[in-house]
Amino acid sequence: MSQPNKISAYIVTLNEEDRLPRTLEALHQVADEIVIVDSGSTDSTEEIAKKYGAKFIFHKWKNISSQKRFASQQCQNEWLLSLDADETLSPELIQEIQSLKQNMTADAYRIKIKDMYPGNKRPQRFAAQYNLIRLYNRNAGEMPDDLTHDRVVMKQGANIVQLKGLVHHYSYLSIEHTLNKFNAYTTELVNTANMTGKKYATARLFIEMPYQFIRYYFFKRFFLRGIFGFIMAMNCAYFRFLKIAKMIEYKKNQKNKS
Repeated sequence: MSQPNKISAYIVTLNEEDRLPRTLEALHQVADEIVIVDSGSTDSTEEIAKKYGAKFIFHKWKNISSQKRFASQQCQNEWLLSLDADETLSPELIQEIQSLKQNMTADAYRIKIKDMYPGNKRPQRFAAQYNLIRLYNRNAGEMPDDLTHDRVVMKQGANIVQLKGLVHHYSYLSIEHTLNKFNAYTTELVNTANMTGKKYATARLFIEMPYQFIRYYFFKRFFLRGIFGFIMAMNCAYFRFLKIAKMIEYKKNQKNKS
């Protein structure tokens, strides 16, 4: 009988002591190696990582895709699993991957990721869902450094299979945490936009927030998620507004300097 395929999982972190234990508790059931690349945590992230036998590496932050690419390059095995610190493998997905390790015939596997809100034991029926390549053979794909998007890119003709099990996404901790996250990420997006020459029309500043709230709350059906759906729709609308506001602020400051 052939030996099962070994999987290296990689995660990037910054002050994730609240969510990392749940992530690693599930992950260590399928991963033969766990690599955590940290950008300067001041909490107990490192202690938690080492408790689960993870390889803990400091790497200065540049952007999310660069950090993820660096993390993937520290892995030893042929099969890689990309996961975020606020994501947890469901019991069904753990079982599916454990079985899959005996016979991994595809080049990559897509995994559905569903949002979890406080109090949820399972994702709500209409929770936000993403379907991404997260488990892949490094000989057939890679995590590129494309400034902002942490997405796996496969070689042309790669065989990609859909898995049934879910990843549970615990992105929401508090309003304060969400807004701090959005504040940092919008600054990064503005820097990237300036590097790539991307522009935003000033007129969008006045319509972006109400438009995005309607888009998220009604068209993306956040209204079906109760009070947290309303809160998250408002937060997402503010995030889009903040990105444009920061860009306009940057352009005006540059003009005043000239």
